Amino acid sequence: MARPPWEITLREFIQIARRDYGIEIELVSAAIAVGWILRKGISAYPVPVIDPDELLPLDILRKLCRLYGIPPVDFGLDPDDDW
Repeated sequence: MARPPWEITLREFIQIARRDYGIEIELVSAAIAVGWILRKGISAYPVPVIDPDELLPLDILRKLCRLYGIPPVDFGLDPDDDW
């Protein structure tokens, strides 16, 4: 049984971005982009919070689409105000 287009993992998103859009994304970079930033004094430390093989929450998928310039409708999401 096939999943809907918005039910993808981070690893699958990266593969789709490379295959369909020619966008090279490193797994660690994408995980950090949607992760947290811990601050201690004037230093900031990126912390990835996404398992690359678990399904992405819709808000994270939308954020990745916006970050990499991929239309959310390509993943079956309603277009947001940016599109």
